[in-house]
Amino acid sequence: MVRERSILSAPPPMHDFLPITDEREVQAFLDQIPIRVDRERFTRFVLGFPHRYLQLTAPVETVAHFALVSTLGGRVVSSRLARDGDGWKLVVVAGDRSRLFSRIAGSLSFFGADIVSAEAFSNSEALVLDTFSVSDAQRRFEQPEEGKRFQAFLEKVLAGEVDLERELEAKGGRVSARLELLWDEEAHPTFTGLTVSGPDAFGLLHAITRRIADAGLSIEIAHVETRAGRIRDTFYLTSDHRKLGAEDRRGLEHALAALDGAEASGGLTSSREHE
Repeated sequence: MVRERSILSAPPPMHDFLPITDEREVQAFLDQIPIRVDRERFTRFVLGFPHRYLQLTAPVETVAHFALVSTLGGRVVSSRLARDGDGWKLVVVAGDRSRLFSRIAGSLSFFGADIVSAEAFSNSEALVLDTFSVSDAQRRFEQPEEGKRFQAFLEKVLAGEVDLERELEAKGGRVSARLELLWDEEAHPTFTGLTVSGPDAFGLLHAITRRIADAGLSIEIAHVETRAGRIRDTFYLTSDHRKLGAEDRRGLEHALAALDGAEASGGLTSSREHE
């Protein structure tokens, strides 16, 4: 069963989610670290990420993320899978594309990895940085060839060469979940907040985020968590670079209700905050 947990135990302040727009903030960060990088290129890389990126990410990690971008070139995606304490950390950089977060989560599920935490950001140049901390109960990633096989599989999935939905259904069956939705229009000045909660299930994060993408919505920021067998996943969404309208919300509610094989009025519980 996939387990997703947030890095944070409580929602951070709204300021943490606002984008970095002042180059001086990035320059001040670089002045404090003992690592030399191309300051202009690094600044372009960071601008647009939320403030929390520089606040909570270790400097050595930010530099490693920046270095990963240089390996992208004309490829669909560049990724790094490395030991992280008792678990593993997957870092993915790619141009923004539909279903990116969903396909990464689904690929990890297919390889039997348990997602411990995940975050998704995009910068002002539409470059996406997704990070997943995972546990590997099957110890597959301890074999270097398996890690490489996963990365090759992920690249094929993102290139559309693998039918991930069919592979996941063959492995774990159809995803079924009765979900609760909480909308929040004050969580961010330009994004609509959505918290999804319900019982955990194999491939559920993939199924939820795929339906968000299929509804024509963009995930600008994501945090995911599971406690006591229940998920609590928070997404900050836009529709055509704007907050969601009533029709957008109804469409997504209907799509997520279908996970329980029911109509939106009976398949999930939806509530509003701050409206």
